[in-house]
Amino acid sequence: MTSSDIFNARILIVDDRKDNVELMHGMLSRAGYTSVESTMNSLEVCDLHRAKRYDLILLDLMMPVMDGFQVMEGIKTIEAEAKPSEQCEHLPVLVITAQSDHKERALKAGAKGFITKPFDRLAVLTHIRDVLEIRFLQKELQQFVANLEIMLDERTASLREAEELFDQLAGNLPQVFWIWDVHDRTVRYVNPAWEKLTGRRVARGDKLEKFLEAVHPDDVQRVMCETRELSRAGVDHDYRLVLSDNSIRWVHSRTFPIKDSTGVQKVVGIMDDITHRKQADQRLFQLAHYDALTSLPNRTLFYESLRKLIKQAEMNHRMVSVLLLDIDNFKNINDTLGHALGDELLCQFSLRLSECLRITDMVARLGGDEFGCILVTTDSSGDAGVVASKIRETLRQPFDLGGHQATVTASIGISVYPTDSHDADALVKNGDTAMYRSKEAGKDTYRFFTAEMNMRAIEKLEQENALRKALDQNEFILHYQPKVELSDGRITGLEALIRWERPGHGCIGPLEFIPLLEQTGLINQVGAWVIESACKQIAQWRHLGMGEIPVSVNVSGRQFSESTLNRDVIRATRENGVSPELLEFELQTERALRENSIDSDLLELELTESSLMTHAKKTARILKRLKALGIRISIDDFGTGYSSLAYVKRFPIDVLKIDRSFIDDITTSPADAAITTAVIDMAHSLKVRVVAEGVETIEQYEFLRKRGCDEIQGYYFARPLPAHEITKLLANGGRLISPAQPLDL
Repeated sequence: MTSSDIFNARILIVDDRKDNVELMHGMLSRAGYTSVESTMNSLEVCDLHRAKRYDLILLDLMMPVMDGFQVMEGIKTIEAEAKPSEQCEHLPVLVITAQSDHKERALKAGAKGFITKPFDRLAVLTHIRDVLEIRFLQKELQQFVANLEIMLDERTASLREAEELFDQLAGNLPQVFWIWDVHDRTVRYVNPAWEKLTGRRVARGDKLEKFLEAVHPDDVQRVMCETRELSRAGVDHDYRLVLSDNSIRWVHSRTFPIKDSTGVQKVVGIMDDITHRKQADQRLFQLAHYDALTSLPNRTLFYESLRKLIKQAEMNHRMVSVLLLDIDNFKNINDTLGHALGDELLCQFSLRLSECLRITDMVARLGGDEFGCILVTTDSSGDAGVVASKIRETLRQPFDLGGHQATVTASIGISVYPTDSHDADALVKNGDTAMYRSKEAGKDTYRFFTAEMNMRAIEKLEQENALRKALDQNEFILHYQPKVELSDGRITGLEALIRWERPGHGCIGPLEFIPLLEQTGLINQVGAWVIESACKQIAQWRHLGMGEIPVSVNVSGRQFSESTLNRDVIRATRENGVSPELLEFELQTERALRENSIDSDLLELELTESSLMTHAKKTARILKRLKALGIRISIDDFGTGYSSLAYVKRFPIDVLKIDRSFIDDITTSPADAAITTAVIDMAHSLKVRVVAEGVETIEQYEFLRKRGCDEIQGYYFARPLPAHEITKLLANGGRLISPAQPLDL
């Protein structure tokens, strides 16, 4: 039997759905099979098989008129018409089904195996090849024995000549080949390959137990149980042999019941040395179930182990605690020391983590800087808290990373079986929820999962689903807060602030949903909508005779780094050597200005310090292009992040907005007063205007006016207002009275 024999096998696909037939036919053709036929009519199958004797039939079970089980009954009748020496124990059928309860029934009906929907291409092709290989081998062995018996029956050669011919044919096989009698369990023949492989001798007439002496002690019981099944069905299995030098070899054994010309049953076996394949399989298992960097179990093995431990705990009345850990601020390590030392930290971290656990516990790397632990205890979840505290303490000692001393902390979330859930996926999800609560609590701590956390998680999911529909259903609106010139109280511009009018929840402020927009990536769509809406409003005020009103819009860092381009833009930028990331946000902005006939200097983009520095080089290039369009750039919440004079010089910035956290105590805190004064002086030295946010009192106003602050924004003059309220203000001259008489809105 050669590979060409297998690829020339006659295969029939039977399925009443055309798309399934085409999918399977294409899969087999691309794999090299040359004799593939198909039918969508189950009534034709038996006639086709009687005429063509297919080597394999891929049979869908759920078909109209005549289902797969009825088809197999017909095939069984056809197979029974064959000569005894040509009959096979199983039908040449692989059933196709998605229902698990049909699989066992199909096997009992005589099917060789099953293919599960939806199809896994590699698994399907491997299964088909294995079935064809075994079927061809079984036929060859039956023909071999039949030919030998014909020689003896016709007395065309002496018994001695026949035996010599048999020895010559079987002796040249590289695989171990044997025959034994089902009735008295004696070995009728074994070729020299057995002794060559094992260094052990088995002679004709020896009992089968002599043959089994070479089987590894741990596999003997299983092999003996399987030999009892050989009288009615073939066995295909792997096991270990102990050689004469006590070394171990893995073998793949295929044994088939066959009948001689008189109908007497014998068993024929073929054995291959698969030690190298097993070693390769073990390497593949290692790759599939263990983390390549830390050698810890990976996410796949973690989940498999957790499910097994939950089942054991259910029987033994134990508790299973799941700890989810995330290294706090790990990104800073990668950014400052590089990814190589970041990987070294992960390796050292995994070793310390393992030292905190018992040998019966499990620790795994789930991905990135996230780890998981599984603890099995008798009756208390308190042990998990003890372990969490132990982990936190062991991290106090700095890590040595190539001569750099680095101290890290971890946020830990804990969920417990059976208190929190009986399901592995739910336990991990709950532990993950608790871990994020630890981060919200300030990091370097642990939290147990609670029902309240679950409610918050559900609310978050519902909010996410509602946000995905909000843009299409026009639920977002913009409010505008005036920015006022300190010298004369004139409105110099407005900041557009998004609100969400969620049905049943009222008007929701941005702090409650912007983080979720960031996490889900919806911020790109919503951000583009804000720019478009702000430009439309500028155009509307101009149309109403209000003049040219500058509006600033808050921009997320993700709008720069994660915008996607259509195919035409991608092609155009590649052909001209322009990085696509530099173009998409610019296109969105320029389009909004153009469609509304807005001068570019009426639009101001506000970015936070953190979003500027996350992708500093890319952001700098984008901002320069936007500046080339005439768009103004503002830094929001200045003083809460990097607050570096270097980056103020590096980026094309027009405005600095001092964060309200400094303004709140500006008249009572010497430190805040000094910082604010320094920011104003520094900005003016660079010819950058300064806006103070959150101004609420006359004292704050006077302080900023005396220090030369250019503009202010806050409740002292006006809170954020709907567009129609702003229209009224602009209609009254666009001046917010004198500072002594702030407008009460």
